[in-house]
Amino acid sequence: DMLVAAGVPPVDKSIPYGVAYAAGAVLEVAWRALRLQGEPPMTRFLAEQLSTPHWYDISAARRDLGYAPQVSYAEGMRRLQRWVAGQGT
Repeated sequence: DMLVAAGVPPVDKSIPYGVAYAAGAVLEVAWRALRLQGEPPMTRFLAEQLSTPHWYDISAARRDLGYAPQVSYAEGMRRLQRWVAGQGT
């Protein structure tokens, strides 16, 4: 949903987690050894994050704090789509 709203093509390829993690380790060492600026395009942390589903549950915030989102998920995706369109991407 978010990729579509952002105008980004869906991801249809993947590599095994172990390969991504190993690539991250190698790139981290190379970046340090060569004193390259910024972060490498793949890190061990990024491999872990990309291979792990992330789900967020706001029920405790609703229950304990009385929180209610001001924008629905669907409206948020529409706003993202409009924002991206305004950025010229």
